[in-house]
Amino acid sequence: MAELPPVATDGPEEEGVELFLALCDYLDELHGGIGFDRVFTGPERSALADVVRRVRGRSVVPDPKGERLVQPVNAAVTLVEGRALAADLEGAEGWQRELGLALHGLYSYLDQLYGGPGAFTELLTTTERDRVASR
Repeated sequence: MAELPPVATDGPEEEGVELFLALCDYLDELHGGIGFDRVFTGPERSALADVVRRVRGRSVVPDPKGERLVQPVNAAVTLVEGRALAADLEGAEGWQRELGLALHGLYSYLDQLYGGPGAFTELLTTTERDRVASR
């Protein structure tokens, strides 16, 4: 966070940056720790989505044991709040709008991996992420 411009030291902008970084870290884990520098397309995306859905199971309700997080550890907002934050930032001007668009793109990608619009509501457990990464 020390490298960010002073305007992102608190409020929704800081929360958006934290969430963006946390989601990128999460995707890096799902991609196998090779570095999240692109979204998978075509057969690569389908294969990853199949594994995520198989590991996650058919349930779309929150994990009954409470083992799956609904808020990234390094973010100040939950995944649901993050969607609203992304929409708010998209309506802003300048770099805040770009941040909102980037967050929206990450949510869309994760929704596709999880099964469709709005499906990304919780993070896989560490064990589940390891299973996805080892595909």
